[in-house]
Amino acid sequence: MKKAFTLVEVLVVLLLLGLLFGLLSYVLKSGTESSLFVVESSQRLRDESLLVWNIQRKLMSAKDAYMEEDKLFLHTYAGDYYEGMVKCAYIFKDGILYYYEFPYPYGSINFYEEEKLIKLAKFKSFSFLAENAGTTQKSFKGLPEKYRIIIEDREYVLKP
Repeated sequence: MKKAFTLVEVLVVLLLLGLLFGLLSYVLKSGTESSLFVVESSQRLRDESLLVWNIQRKLMSAKDAYMEEDKLFLHTYAGDYYEGMVKCAYIFKDGILYYYEFPYPYGSINFYEEEKLIKLAKFKSFSFLAENAGTTQKSFKGLPEKYRIIIEDREYVLKP
């Protein structure tokens, strides 16, 4: 008599192999999704840190400032596109942070050209606060002791 596997034995082995490969594919898929999430989060945090560093660089060389809750206007020597004293602005509207730069600090500090806004990033929330003489204000003209930038759930304190 020949020895052979019965149909039941073959089906049990196929079922176990199917379960093993299903488990392995789930582990691979969840590991890939988790890795992608970590990469995206770290990239976003890196971009946010570079943005805050760039704002701080502009604040350090600012000669005049005007701030509202969702806007920051500066006369500064740290322009991104022009050399010398520039007028620049960070404007948050409709969930998007924009940057504006003009090569001359003439005219009203809070004037900007809508069509020349440069899109920087999308955020759920973004606001500027000024801290001067122990009080926090949403609107401020001049150079306060500290600036607070609140990006979504993180808060940065910058001292010019």
